[in-house]
Amino acid sequence: MPENKIKVTPAKGRPMLNWVGKKPLDYVKGFPTQLVEVFDPLNTGRIVTTPTYDELKDNWQNLLFHGDNKDVLATLLELGFRGKIDLTYIDPPFKSGADYVRKVELRGLKKLGRIAEDEASILQQTMYFDIWNNDTYLQFMYERLMLLKELLSETGSIYVHLDWHVSHYIKLLMDEIFGEDNFIREIIWRIGWVSGYKSTADNWIRNHETILYYGKNKNKVVFNKMYTPYPPDYERWMGRPKGKGFAIEDVWGVFPQEGVTSLQVVSFSSEYTGFVTQKPEGLLERIIKASSNEGDLILDCFIGSGTTARVAQNLSRRWIGCDINKGAIQLTSERLQGIISEQIKKEETKYPTFSLYKVNDYDLRLLQTEAIELAAQHIGIQRTRTDRFFDGYLGKNIVKIIDFNHPLTLLDLELIQDELKKRPDEDRDITIVCLGKELAVDPWIDEWNKKHPVNKIRIIELKTDKKYGSFLIHKPAEAKISIKRKNSKAIIEIKDFISPTIIERLNIDNKLFKVKIPDSRSIIDCVLIDNNYDGNTFHIIFSDVPEKKNDLVSGKYEVEVPKKKTKVAVKIIDMLGEEVLFIKEI
Repeated sequence: MPENKIKVTPAKGRPMLNWVGKKPLDYVKGFPTQLVEVFDPLNTGRIVTTPTYDELKDNWQNLLFHGDNKDVLATLLELGFRGKIDLTYIDPPFKSGADYVRKVELRGLKKLGRIAEDEASILQQTMYFDIWNNDTYLQFMYERLMLLKELLSETGSIYVHLDWHVSHYIKLLMDEIFGEDNFIREIIWRIGWVSGYKSTADNWIRNHETILYYGKNKNKVVFNKMYTPYPPDYERWMGRPKGKGFAIEDVWGVFPQEGVTSLQVVSFSSEYTGFVTQKPEGLLERIIKASSNEGDLILDCFIGSGTTARVAQNLSRRWIGCDINKGAIQLTSERLQGIISEQIKKEETKYPTFSLYKVNDYDLRLLQTEAIELAAQHIGIQRTRTDRFFDGYLGKNIVKIIDFNHPLTLLDLELIQDELKKRPDEDRDITIVCLGKELAVDPWIDEWNKKHPVNKIRIIELKTDKKYGSFLIHKPAEAKISIKRKNSKAIIEIKDFISPTIIERLNIDNKLFKVKIPDSRSIIDCVLIDNNYDGNTFHIIFSDVPEKKNDLVSGKYEVEVPKKKTKVAVKIIDMLGEEVLFIKEI
């Protein structure tokens, strides 16, 4: 697919917010899509290599994209989706300065017996860092909102989920992009109960988030008015009312009968995935029911834990989701496989198939986030969220972590030098953490340290450092799998599975004892099977995704296979998202 320039319609309103580096988005370019997986439980055999709107409109399958959402949105424009999205919901980063993590617990431990201590089985996987300067964040959101407007249909609407950090900025951005006249409501969602640390606040207790609701054209949006049913014993002075109930207002989550639960409810409900920004299904159900109809197309380009796609699937809507984080994509895929499998059993699904595509391959960039966090943890760096340049402290030194996608260069050192010039009172030494370094770096640092008795620079080069670099020796996960043919079936058994990465992470987090895994299946998140693998696209005809965290994968399977020789492929995904692919011809 050629990378042609795609024109973007200018913002509709007048600019009311400026920032350093603000620039219009006049053109974008799409990227080739790489089909990675097809979830096809009905085994239709249909493969859509390039998911254009024309290819899909009469025979729809849902779409999941792995990549930067700006690239994905631009690619959707090139694929013919301009004006085809009926409803967009996004829950973008809030510029809060926090690390967003997913808590991962090994499977089936209540049945198998705990691993020595209660918390020993819990891992934290960093999904992304929400650390921005104001100008970068505003440009990031401006570009994506511009593209989301292009994709909306004339009757379409958009809900943007925010909190106090940025809601006031994004309101001005959306007024500029969509036009002030197309603002519809500011929705207030009560996020929890006032207890514990919240009740100790020395002023008004913060207990809500904000959802901004705009239309492409305010006068044409789809809206199905919603009601909270009257309580069984509710009466007015003229007797029991005959209406549908109380019309729902723009403040949500105050009363239990509304069906929109708080964030706290998610953490101990069956919905819980461990994803820190996960929103309750009831919240998305309200938005999707109100602002779309069956068969409409829903988009979420910050898909996270997959709740938007899951609710859309459950409500017979078509959906498109994307995320830059591989863990989010895997989690979404697993949750969708689960609900679709249940729908098929009940014969309740209109859209049983979805495909996963990569756009402008981001695997390497995604691994860096996790690697940097693991390096900081391994070295013992105390991370800071208040310093926009340095990344933390190691003893009395301030620390700068160089991106792992390039070695330490003279340019990096000059940037550190420029930053120190802005801090004449800074008297601490500097530790630089890098994956590798250019040859010119050592002479530069030697000269610097001779001239600067204060602010001396020390390097931890992870590729060569014997003390700190050991964690970089990546031992891939391994599986022992038996695949045999028995007439028209493949008999598959997972005999063993080992993930050195998970063992290493558990041992780092639990320094007092070495972790032992009682059953190798407890570190397996799901098992996917392709009964006729072509070597390129993994066609999922069977998936074993345990519904509950205390359930284990079966490990033993029988699947139908073609009569002729075929390659059976088994993909195992562990609890941290590492994949093992085993292929055998039978």
